[in-house]
Amino acid sequence: EEENNKKLVVKKEENKKPLKKLTNVDNVPPVIEIDQNIVVSDTTYFIEGLIKDNSSELLYVKIGENIIQAENGKFKFKRFSPIDEKFSVIGIDQWGNKSKPKIINVKVDLKSNNKQEIVEKLNPKAVSTLKLKNKVAIIVGIEKYLNSPDAVYANLDAKFFYEYSRKTFGIDEKNIKLLLDEKANLTDLFIALEKWLPSKVQENRTEVIIFFAGHGLASTNGKELYILPYNSDPDLLNRTALSRQELFKIVLDLKPKNLTVFFDTCFSGLSRDEKTLLADARPILLIDDNTEKIPKNVSIFSASKLNQISSGYAEAKHGIFSYFLMKGLEGNADLNGDKKITNGELLTYLNDYVSSIASELGRQQNPSLVGDPDKVLVNYR
Repeated sequence: EEENNKKLVVKKEENKKPLKKLTNVDNVPPVIEIDQNIVVSDTTYFIEGLIKDNSSELLYVKIGENIIQAENGKFKFKRFSPIDEKFSVIGIDQWGNKSKPKIINVKVDLKSNNKQEIVEKLNPKAVSTLKLKNKVAIIVGIEKYLNSPDAVYANLDAKFFYEYSRKTFGIDEKNIKLLLDEKANLTDLFIALEKWLPSKVQENRTEVIIFFAGHGLASTNGKELYILPYNSDPDLLNRTALSRQELFKIVLDLKPKNLTVFFDTCFSGLSRDEKTLLADARPILLIDDNTEKIPKNVSIFSASKLNQISSGYAEAKHGIFSYFLMKGLEGNADLNGDKKITNGELLTYLNDYVSSIASELGRQQNPSLVGDPDKVLVNYR
């Protein structure tokens, strides 16, 4: 009997051992990480965040009366509200410790719904083509001018177009010349056109692409259009700027297979954010894009009509024209789904979106094309 009693005592003591673990219970509440000021564009939306705790394996999140278990420290709630709302989020660990409530302020902005759908990040890798030996590009982007107001986002436009030149147009890096801000001065621009480009162009075989984002201006008589390098003086255009006609002549004298030019600039004398390039106003332009004598193998895309402003697009951090040009090159401008983008398709796409966004800014901006609308610009096959 004594031996049996000893065994019972031992068993009772063994049964008590697990209770000692309770003395090590965690008393520290978990931590919630979540944005506390949120703007949504739909009445149905999701709340996402993180919950952290050093010792609890099971973590829970409470919003109102609803509790869900976090997975790998992450949680996601689906919500519905037609109006702005405020609520608290609380974290709970497996021991019942509760975090301090995080107060979430949600603004329901239904007006921004369409805009947020449009303003997607540019993705040069969306479409990739084979590298083509007989394609070259000169890309110029000038945001900070020496003697003129900023052309906001212009150098970012050029940096992104460099990637689209590689990925979408299939141009080898060694065949791309990128000039930004102070490196896009008049001397370097002429070096690129008259020294670098001739070494790259094979007569009747090489396709040339030129992209310019920055300021443009008309001559005092309104008959000539100039693009402004970094160090140009708007009062001395014929000595410090490059006329479009001279640009075309320099390139076309090399006899390329074709030339495609993208101008994200305007010639109205105003910058992207409506600052004047000159104290005195320019006269009404007498020149018309459609009357310029352009060879059949040349395509010119312009960001706006001659008397309009080429605007910046703050939500996208790009010029409106440049943003939708590159979105179109991702494949969005392939309107008939045949894996090709023609000049005409790109112009239609640009007109639809650029004019719409510009109107939201209280402006008119209509891109234009001089050239063959049926020419295939990009072939994804």
